[in-house]
Amino acid sequence: MADSQYEPSEIDPQDQAWDDWSNDEEEQEDSQCLFCPQVFPQPLETFKHIKEAHGFDFQSVRQSLQLDFYKCIRMINYIRQQVKANPEFNSVQFNGTEAFFNDDAFLQPVMEEDALLFAFDELDLNENDGPAAPENTAFPPLPAIDLSQIQTSTELERQLLKLLQATQENNSNLEGQFEEYKNMVKKTFFEPLANEGSAADANKKSVALVDEGNYYYNGYAHNDIHEQMLKDTARTEAYRDFVYENKDVFKGKVVLDVGCGTGILSMFAARAGAKQVFSVDNSAIIEKAKLNIKENELDHIITCVRGKVEEIELPVSQVDIIISEWMGYFLLFEAMLDSVLVARDRWLAPNGIMAPSQTRILMAALDDKDLKDDRNNFWNDVYGFKMTAMKEPVVNEAVVDFFNANSVVSDIVTLKDLPLQTITIKQLDFVSKFEVQIKRDGVVTAFGGWFDTWFTRDGHAIPADREAQKVEGEVFMTTGPFGQDTHWKQTSFILETPIPVKAGDKIQGVFTCHKGTDNPRELECEIEYFVDGQSKVQNFFLGSS
Repeated sequence: MADSQYEPSEIDPQDQAWDDWSNDEEEQEDSQCLFCPQVFPQPLETFKHIKEAHGFDFQSVRQSLQLDFYKCIRMINYIRQQVKANPEFNSVQFNGTEAFFNDDAFLQPVMEEDALLFAFDELDLNENDGPAAPENTAFPPLPAIDLSQIQTSTELERQLLKLLQATQENNSNLEGQFEEYKNMVKKTFFEPLANEGSAADANKKSVALVDEGNYYYNGYAHNDIHEQMLKDTARTEAYRDFVYENKDVFKGKVVLDVGCGTGILSMFAARAGAKQVFSVDNSAIIEKAKLNIKENELDHIITCVRGKVEEIELPVSQVDIIISEWMGYFLLFEAMLDSVLVARDRWLAPNGIMAPSQTRILMAALDDKDLKDDRNNFWNDVYGFKMTAMKEPVVNEAVVDFFNANSVVSDIVTLKDLPLQTITIKQLDFVSKFEVQIKRDGVVTAFGGWFDTWFTRDGHAIPADREAQKVEGEVFMTTGPFGQDTHWKQTSFILETPIPVKAGDKIQGVFTCHKGTDNPRELECEIEYFVDGQSKVQNFFLGSS
C-alpha cells in the first residue's frame, strides 16, 4: 500500500508488559522524563524536572487547555513519540487544536510501563506534599472530573467512557480508571491480533504477529500516511475515475472495500450508486472512516467492519465488486494482496469484478552513476574517512526513490503479470527470465522496477503489449518514470559491478522475488544476469528499515 516508514512498536504484542504490572505502588512509581532519559523515583519529581529542566509545565498546559483524561494520555504519548523519533525534540507549545488530541492512535502507549500515563492526577492530589514549594512551582488543582459530563468524540473514547462510568463506584480514583484504560487498550489494540494455532507454531507465528500487529496495522492508524496517499492524485483519481466513469457497473451492486483506510473508495462507490458497501480495515483508522462516512451522510449505505478479512464474517454470502488499494513498493511489498485474494475467494460472485483488475511489474536497465555514488561510493570518503564496511548492506538494499526517465537505457520488460481475477497467493512468489536490449552506449549501473495498473469493467485480461488506456471504460495508472510521480516512486536494484554496454547489446537474466523469510510483508529478490558468458548473482532486500 503505501509507504512503509514504520518502526516496530516497543509494546509487547502479547501484552506481557501490561499483565506484569502489579498494583504494588513501589513497582509503579519509577518514571522517565518526557524529554530525556533521566528517571525519577516519584512521578511528581518527574513532572517537576520536566518543568524546571525543559520548560514544559504539564499541569499548567493541562489546566489552560482544560485537557480531559483522554487528551492528557494522548499528549504524553505524542511527546514520547516525537522524542523517540528525534531525541533533540525539546520545545513544545500546544493550543489544544492539534490533531493528535483527537487521534486514537495516541491512546496506545509509546513506552512500556509508562508511569506518567496514570500519575498526572497526583498533581492535583499532592499539591502540598513534601517541603513547601515556591509559589511559581505550585500545581493548582483542577476540579474533580464528572464522568457524566465528559464529551466523547471517537468510538474508542465512547467505549472507554462506558467502562469508566460502569466502574466509577468501585474505582473512583485514577488508578482504577487507568486499569480500565489498560484493559480497553489491550482489547482494542492487541486482542484482534492474537495468535491462533498449535503451540508448536507459536515461535514462528510470533514473527508475523509482531509484524502485522505493530508496524503494519498500527502504522496505518496515523493520519499522515493517509494524507500522503490521498494527495497522490495519480493514485486517487485513477480509482475515482474508474468508479465515476462506470456508474452503471456500480449501480445497485454490493461492494467490498478491503483496507478501507479513511473510507474514500467506499464513498466513491456509494456515490456511484452502490446498494451496499462493506468497508473493512484492521487498523484504528476505521474509527475515523466511520466519522467521515457519517459526516457525508453515507452511513445508510456503508457498513464499517474492523478486523482481518481472513477472520471476519459479512452479513452477505457474496459481493459484486471488490475494490482495494493494496499496492506497495515494487507492487508486492507489504503483502496486502494476499488478504485481497482471500476476500475474493471468500465473497466475490462468479462474475464479480476486481478493482483494479490487473497489475504488471516492469523492469529496465539504468545508466545512473549518481544513484550508485549516492548510495555506495559515498562511503569511500566521509569527512576524510573511509567507511567501506558500510557498503555491503547499502548495495544489497533495494532503493525506493524516483529515478530520471533519461537514465533508462534499455527496452522495458515484464517481470510478472498479475491478473487479479484469477491469480493465486502461491503465484505471488515468482521466478522470471528476462532479456533487455540496450538502446544506447553507456554503463548499466542498476536495474529499475515499477508497476502498471489497469481497471476494467469486466475483469478482462490486458494484452501483453498494452501500455496505456486503449479501451473505453478502462482506466490506466503507471508508477513508472515516464508518468506522473506517485508515492510509490520506483525501485532501483544497484549493481555491485557496473556493466559497460553498447547499443544493441542484450542482457539476459533471471529475476526471483519472494516474501521475506523473517517478515512475510518484506521482499527478498535475487537477480542473476549474464555478462561476457559469465553469470553474476546479486541479492536484494526490500524492507521497512
